[in-house]
Amino acid sequence: MHLRRLALFPLAFAVIFVLVVQSLGSEEAVGAFVIGQKLLVRILAIVGCAWAVSVFDRGDHLRTAWFWLVLATAPVLLRDLLRLGPLREATGSGEWLLHGLGLVSNLALVMGIWLLSRSWKMAAMASPGSSTKGLVLTLGVAGLALIVAGPAAVAGFKNLLAGDGAASVMLVSALADIVSLCLIGPLLLTAIELRGGLFSWPWGLITACLISWLLYDAAAAYGPTLTPGFPLHEVFRGLAENFLFAAGAAQALVVRAVRRASA
Repeated sequence: MHLRRLALFPLAFAVIFVLVVQSLGSEEAVGAFVIGQKLLVRILAIVGCAWAVSVFDRGDHLRTAWFWLVLATAPVLLRDLLRLGPLREATGSGEWLLHGLGLVSNLALVMGIWLLSRSWKMAAMASPGSSTKGLVLTLGVAGLALIVAGPAAVAGFKNLLAGDGAASVMLVSALADIVSLCLIGPLLLTAIELRGGLFSWPWGLITACLISWLLYDAAAAYGPTLTPGFPLHEVFRGLAENFLFAAGAAQALVVRAVRRASA
């Protein structure tokens, strides 16, 4: 089923991205390439999640979870396209529309990841791992999430108190980032518990997606100082979206393989 190749694809994509960016001579060329890469990985993420949706019956818990993950990517793809066209220099209602699409994306991501993390309970199975291990892991990830996304939440809260209504979008988006990142723990424990089995692949890859978003937030906050002139955060954006594509594709391939084996 080529699951290992799926897992390696985001890493190979990231290496190619870095090599191409370093080979480009001008900021304009790098900017155009980054935009193209952003659109491509968004589309791939939607394709992977939609593929996962297609293998489940209507009303299935996992179908709903993957559908929410489609909704997590589609609005930001639309936002990126609008920024390239009619809303290139958006103000007023146009700016609110762009912020709103980003907000919908963040909330949909939280919902999709939360539904995936509940899959064990929905299947009436014991939670993976010990409660102590899960608590320690969750608290550790929550601490990292607060370090990288907390400053944006604090800034949004201060701006909101100062009367900036648009800051509410930044605040909610930052809080949604923190909540979704805190769900890495249950997903990672599930992947570890299932290690060696086919169903460990989707959980492991979706965990890698969330870890990449954690690194994206860190790179966006500290990257300009660490790597001036290089879009480090875009490397991790590509990793996150490509791991989401790989997770959806792995989910579809695993479900089809199990059905063929039991037929």
